Amino acid sequence: MPDSTAIAEADLAISVLEQPIEYGNFTQEQLEMALLSELGGMRGYLPQAAEGYYELALETGDINIIRRASEFVSAIGNTGALNLLAQMWSSKDPLAPEPHLLLGYQLMEEGLYGQALPHLDAVMELGGQVDFTVMSARTYTLENRQREVIIGQLQNMVSRHPNEPTLYFAIAQMFDQSSMNEQASEWLQIGREKFGDSPRTFLIEAQLLQNMGRAEQAESVLISAVQQYPDHRLLRYSLAQLLVQNNKLADAALEFEYIMQREPRDFETLYSLVLINLELEEYTKAEPRLRELIGAGHRLNEANYYLAIILEDRNAIDEAINRYQQINRQSNAYLTSQRQILRLLVQLERFQEAKNWSQQLADSDSRLAPVMPTLEAEALMNADHNERAREVLDQALGNFPDNIDLLFARALLAERFDDMALVEQDLRRIIDLDPQNARALNHLGYAMTLRTDRYQEAMNLISQALAVTPDDPAIIDSLGWVQYKLGMLDESISNLRKAFELFPDHEVAAHLGEALWVNGQQEEALQVWESSLESFPDSEFITEAMQRLMSANGDTPRPEQRLSS
Repeated sequence: MPDSTAIAEADLAISVLEQPIEYGNFTQEQLEMALLSELGGMRGYLPQAAEGYYELALETGDINIIRRASEFVSAIGNTGALNLLAQMWSSKDPLAPEPHLLLGYQLMEEGLYGQALPHLDAVMELGGQVDFTVMSARTYTLENRQREVIIGQLQNMVSRHPNEPTLYFAIAQMFDQSSMNEQASEWLQIGREKFGDSPRTFLIEAQLLQNMGRAEQAESVLISAVQQYPDHRLLRYSLAQLLVQNNKLADAALEFEYIMQREPRDFETLYSLVLINLELEEYTKAEPRLRELIGAGHRLNEANYYLAIILEDRNAIDEAINRYQQINRQSNAYLTSQRQILRLLVQLERFQEAKNWSQQLADSDSRLAPVMPTLEAEALMNADHNERAREVLDQALGNFPDNIDLLFARALLAERFDDMALVEQDLRRIIDLDPQNARALNHLGYAMTLRTDRYQEAMNLISQALAVTPDDPAIIDSLGWVQYKLGMLDESISNLRKAFELFPDHEVAAHLGEALWVNGQQEEALQVWESSLESFPDSEFITEAMQRLMSANGDTPRPEQRLSS
């Protein structure tokens, strides 16, 4: 479903008047100022044009200059100047609705709805037109009590302007925003009875139903509307969006494709269609559409990123790398793309090329200098090239000895070498630099729990981490596990249960099952393990715990049977 901005179908921009300005008896200097301001506006220098026309309007009082100045001042959003110009305009032409319309929309843009409404009311009184759903498209951010005041003002306006349909629809939408479903439906129905059905009424009805959790009914309304108005783009687009929300992706794709048939250069709809193709893993459909987006220069970062994923899938690795390299630094996918480039190069054992690419980016931007070796080392570690990763990290830490990401990466790597001294050294350095670093506190405490018998010290570190982020299930799991090591079984089981509820991971399941087993609750332990194995059938954590504990207990048939199934 679109938001109410789309439903309003309103554009607040006030276009520059097409008729030429008739200049009065100006001095040569004033005429030059008018011409310079006009030329500046044509070239896109709106602030300068607005300033020039504003000063000229104050100086000359000419109605045509005032009108032109109002348009430019409105375009740059200068409410104070627009207010003065609107007063001047109204004093010279009391029957003109335009100054009230400009000022009303500007105040609305700033969220000053109470101040905007008298001006919009004046527009109606002077015979002008106002789309009040432009306002209801913006009031969804208000508190209910604020919205109720505006609803009351609009209801009063209905008595003065009973034949303005958008008043009824705006009120319906605002009641909907306040979750007052009955009142919203009532005002929509009044509007429909008075003015009949239209694409707008169907859109609002579907929105009300969707917000009430009646998605299937909303879908039916839009399907019926599209049948009545098959070429109404917004109706069809809204139906497609609703179908996506209702997880009917294939049906949504058909609606987007219909829009594309009529508007082949509607690239935003094409992008929506691509996302559905990707979700449905229809890569042969998505690839040419992504190339079309790239050719049109539309959503280049996203299109290159998704195309690279498809190219990877069909093993066109060099072109995939090239596509990842096209993504610019302003994109949210930029660092992810660099990670993918390095991963692919390392997988192909093109180590020097990976190093060169990492160094090139590090040299091009000082902010990337510590980031790129971190990503390079991560790629090497994921491919089990641990010695190479250690060289990268040692060299980078020589240049950036206090970089937290580099220190953490080396601590993770040190665990692979079973180098607890280096793990502790790097994590303690992070804690010295950032005493509230919950990740380092927890990781050091958990590493101590696994690799040493310094359990009390480990619990102190984990408790510090939990004080920083009390709802983190990983930290709660660490606390429960160190409590298990300390023999605090009741506390351990309580925390491990909580961690498992928040994050039903197989490592947490292994811990909880072991604590339950040792506490004599073998049946429940088996239930936890077997349930988790359904989601993680290859879990080494669970299988190791089951085999070790049940073997020691001499009771092997049940887990062996489960593990072999």
